[in-house]
Amino acid sequence: MLSARQSITIRFADADPAGVIFYPRAIALAHAAVEDLLRRSTLGWDAWFASPDYAAPLRRAEADFFLPMKPGQSFAVCASVEKMGTSSVTFLVEFLEAAGNIAARIRTVHVLVEKKTGQPLPLGAEIRSALGPGR
Repeated sequence: MLSARQSITIRFADADPAGVIFYPRAIALAHAAVEDLLRRSTLGWDAWFASPDYAAPLRRAEADFFLPMKPGQSFAVCASVEKMGTSSVTFLVEFLEAAGNIAARIRTVHVLVEKKTGQPLPLGAEIRSALGPGR
């Protein structure tokens, strides 16, 4: 399945009063990693986010936090396609600290829907090829 790795540093503005990442910011950073993953794929950003025919709204988001993520800390962010269903794609984003330990793991499930009706659509061959095995 498609995957990509990049480095980020937690910014001061990402923290809550306790000095650790505010959980919605972690989800936003995970979404940014998914956007970058799609941009680098053969599908491209426009085909996923700006299609005139279909959309891929969020169906589910879950986050597990294992280690504090503090401003000034750098993390490797590993984004991947974890699973493809009939009409859905599950993305997995892991934030690894310098020693390689997982600080946070975020999963999002997006369902492909027809824009006009809002009804689920099967993942087409182009999407499956771009996001599936061998990439």
